[in-house]
Amino acid sequence: MCQTGTNWLLARLAGMDLPIPTCDSELRELASGTWHIVMSDLPLWRARSGTVSYAPLPGGELADVVSWRKGERMGRVVGIDRPISEDGWQWEWRGVEPLTLLTRSRWRFLAGNLRQGWAVTAFEKTLFTPAGFDIYARIAQPNHAMLSAALANLPPDAARRMSIPPLWQSEPLLA
Repeated sequence: MCQTGTNWLLARLAGMDLPIPTCDSELRELASGTWHIVMSDLPLWRARSGTVSYAPLPGGELADVVSWRKGERMGRVVGIDRPISEDGWQWEWRGVEPLTLLTRSRWRFLAGNLRQGWAVTAFEKTLFTPAGFDIYARIAQPNHAMLSAALANLPPDAARRMSIPPLWQSEPLLA
């Protein structure tokens, strides 16, 4: 398992500028492929279910496609993630479509487990969204053990705020 740690996050949220520990090889794999957003404390995911797909680009950037469903409606936003930290694992997202060209968002992986197929991301506040956390899984309906492991990497108050997207919240979690 690779993690940057809750203490780092709490210090960062308090405004302290600390170096960010990483596990490069694992984070490279976390930053590729498709992830299901299975839990979030961000308001936009309360009524939507979504996925995030990352593809490495030259120069350390990532192609970033967020797709979602809200009821019968589908949506998508495309952007580029540019590394903004010395270690390369904190990114600034910017949109590439006409309505999102001026939009920016900073985020990073906090923790992840490739074998179990989960990751935790943190997002800084933007003009449009509060700061928050997402839990990603490689499968749409992760089991309790996966969610528990991911939740253990969040500050306790954030873990209590997490909600499950509507697409599968009424379905039982797989054992």
